[in-house]
Amino acid sequence: MLNHLPRNSSILIACLLLIVGCGQEQVKTVTEKAPPPLQIAICDLDEIAKELGLIDELNRILTRQRTLLDNEIRKLQATRQAELSQKIEDYGEFPDDEQKRELAVMQAQARQILLQAQNRASRLFAATQENLIKQIRTKIKKPVDQVASKKGIHIVLTDREESVLYTASIANITPEVLSAARSANLGKLEEPNRNATDDRYQQKTENQNSGPQENNSGN
Repeated sequence: MLNHLPRNSSILIACLLLIVGCGQEQVKTVTEKAPPPLQIAICDLDEIAKELGLIDELNRILTRQRTLLDNEIRKLQATRQAELSQKIEDYGEFPDDEQKRELAVMQAQARQILLQAQNRASRLFAATQENLIKQIRTKIKKPVDQVASKKGIHIVLTDREESVLYTASIANITPEVLSAARSANLGKLEEPNRNATDDRYQQKTENQNSGPQENNSGN
């Protein structure tokens, strides 16, 4: 039919076909260069830690830690009580005023020392728990990265009821991460050094509690 059209019309149609063809080629190029859609997955770290026996190991370490700390406090309390009892026995049934003041000071010091020991034990226990949880997350992160890289996943969220309302089965990579973690043989948890852990935790707590001070100079 193009042979029966005027020459100008044939040229116009040819130009239109050329323009349409170029447009399609540009669309195809843009589509090919477009980045892949964002891939998000869910992984239940608590389930993996439980299946690997890390939760049981954490509880065993914390139970042993708590027992040791409680024994130390009881030993300290018994020592101070024995010192006070010995002093009371030395002063007899009717101590004078100076002896009474000395006994009162000893009782106050014993209470203060016991309170300090209890506070340190609480700090140490919390620091140990925090350290062990961090170890677990660090261990599990390796197989999570491995599975996510293999599947082309960009973001992996922890499966928590308060933050995740719905999870499709296809988005849950927990079984694959658990399999990768078992194959990797992540090893056991290391019980932290007590003194170093206590110092780091105390320093961290002090830094968190020390904020900018208000200027009350009344300038």
